Amino acid sequence: MAVARMLKVTAISHSCAAEALVDRLRKVGVLDVVEDTHELPAPVSADVDARIAEFDEQIADAQFVAEFLGRFHTSEAPFASFISEKFHLSEDDFYALAPDEAFFDLYRECEFLSDRLATIDRQRERLRTLIAELRPWEPLRLQINQWRGTAHVALFTGTVPASEGEAIRARLREAVSEVTVEELGPVGSRSAWVVMSHKEHLDEVRSTLHLTNFTEVGFPELSDYPAEEISIAEARLVDMDGEEVRLLARAKELSDERHEHSVGLAEALVSGREMLLIRERFGATERTVVVTGWVAANRRARLEEALEPIGFDVDLTLEEPTAEDRPPIELDNPVWLRPFEVLTDLYGRPQYHEADPTPLMAGFFFIFFGMALADVGYGIVLVIIAQLIKRKLDVGAGVKRFMDLLTYGGIASVLLGIITGSYFSMDAALLPRFLLSFKLFDPLNDIMVFLVISVALGVVHILVGLMTRVVAQLKVGDWRGAVAGGISTIMLLAAIAAGVLLPGATSMFIIGGLGLTLLLKGRVLEVPSKVEAPAWDKALGWAWILSVVAFFVAAALGGPAVISQIFLAATAVCLFVSKTGRKAIIALLVGAYDTYGMSGLISDFLSYTRLAALGLAGMLVGQVANQLGSIVLELLGPVVGLVFAVVVVLVLHAINLVINLLGAFVHPTRLQFVEFFSKFYEGGGRNYAPLGPKTKSVVLHPRVGSQEGGKTT
Repeated sequence: MAVARMLKVTAISHSCAAEALVDRLRKVGVLDVVEDTHELPAPVSADVDARIAEFDEQIADAQFVAEFLGRFHTSEAPFASFISEKFHLSEDDFYALAPDEAFFDLYRECEFLSDRLATIDRQRERLRTLIAELRPWEPLRLQINQWRGTAHVALFTGTVPASEGEAIRARLREAVSEVTVEELGPVGSRSAWVVMSHKEHLDEVRSTLHLTNFTEVGFPELSDYPAEEISIAEARLVDMDGEEVRLLARAKELSDERHEHSVGLAEALVSGREMLLIRERFGATERTVVVTGWVAANRRARLEEALEPIGFDVDLTLEEPTAEDRPPIELDNPVWLRPFEVLTDLYGRPQYHEADPTPLMAGFFFIFFGMALADVGYGIVLVIIAQLIKRKLDVGAGVKRFMDLLTYGGIASVLLGIITGSYFSMDAALLPRFLLSFKLFDPLNDIMVFLVISVALGVVHILVGLMTRVVAQLKVGDWRGAVAGGISTIMLLAAIAAGVLLPGATSMFIIGGLGLTLLLKGRVLEVPSKVEAPAWDKALGWAWILSVVAFFVAAALGGPAVISQIFLAATAVCLFVSKTGRKAIIALLVGAYDTYGMSGLISDFLSYTRLAALGLAGMLVGQVANQLGSIVLELLGPVVGLVFAVVVVLVLHAINLVINLLGAFVHPTRLQFVEFFSKFYEGGGRNYAPLGPKTKSVVLHPRVGSQEGGKTT
């Protein structure tokens, strides 16, 4: 239960074996490749650049085909609208994927279908707009190419606001007596007009219309009667609809046949391109290629076995990491503990020489989650839902691990619900007696007990964090830092606890613990050995330190006041005479400041009361849901009321479960990250990421038989 041991790998191969080396490293998938540290140039050539450019073009084609066919693909997986579909492939089949002539034929057909469907959409929209514009002119029995008038008659077609029609007619009659207006039909809030007059009055009619809201309308690209042009456009729409149906059917057929293959091909090509780009991390000489990386010690045999066939051309060296190295991090925990790694990954993995916090955090998170949800019914529902998602839906490994974490949370909720007697927040009078036999206390009636338990758990949680820090410091030999840091803090907290538990000795424990903490945090006892001063000066410094110890002992035990006077006198002398004494006084003040900073622990302890608050809130809302159901049942009667009461109770409990589930995850997680990790954990380690394909929709398996659900492409 720790950070997995890593080995530094250096593989030197002849340039002719570089392709085989990269291929085997990719397939074995255990080497985390890092930048070459030998300051050698990367083995990138014009040939590699050309291959990358070729990959870019092929990837664009494959992604276009996958995206186009995906528009017509219907997933058969449950909840496909919310969960991205996975396609399962064996590793051998995945590595064998490559664009062939059949793919290029598919690409050309998809390109044609896409272009033609887009063209049909544009043309359909244009024809529909044309029909809408022609519709008001449909009654006009005059060919459109004759709307320009005749040798003696001027003709205008256009629209006017319907509300201004009579006024415009009157203005035309006033300007020209020989004018005719025919109103055809509405165009929204406007009316379609045909205005005719003798050409002798053309200028008068045109100028009059220009002074109104008359808007001229024409269709220069058309020639037949409006009704005939509408019929032609409608016939073309029917033809387009038929063509679109045929094209969509062909696209659906191609999608059913080739969509999964195209998705796999696109991701295989992206993986192939990454295998070329990874060469930028290699080093090279004229005839050799150097690959540097990290391998987990438990996968060393797999790496050596994979490179054995080309062992004559490859020199493989494995070394333990040095203090200057920063190996990647892989957590090595038993199966039952791995779901809690989700929380560690959210915060950030530890440094290589740092302890894995997962085992320390797991038990506390389990208890905290249970306290925040604290209901048997909610816990059982959560376990069922989490396991159904994990086992019945084709979700990724990360989602499955999170579902396992929620399963643990559901179990914790069941246990805490049994202790508190909460079963969907039902009234205790309605529960069987044997269920209540396990009840230890009622949080709603014993709120202070629940709060005290929360704070007590917080104290233990933080103390574990402090002790973990101490252990880590002692392991690296920093015993002085351990004493000045966590040990002194724990000692003061222990002294305060003893003073509270033993009222007759309160002052002795608290004052004595405070004095010892000041000396330890300020590292006062180390000052004389670090200061360069004459022997008499150091002697004065030691004398002052002894006076400090005597002062606190006297204060704790109720000693004579003369000791305080001696302490003050010694302090005054040292301030003016002794360099060592002044340094010791400053160190004691630093210790006092650090001790004052411990007051922040009080707020840390109180932060854990949120666990009790969340548990109480969930119980109260659950009781309200049950009471509302009872009210509905009483109002509507035993038949209709029962149906509506069940609906009300189920809906309100579902909402309560969702809200409390969010709180039960977020707040215990915050307590781990803010209150616990801050005491000992640094984090910031880089995840162990072995060389290999990084797929999104494709799930790879060593063998086809090892696939877990989903479809096999």
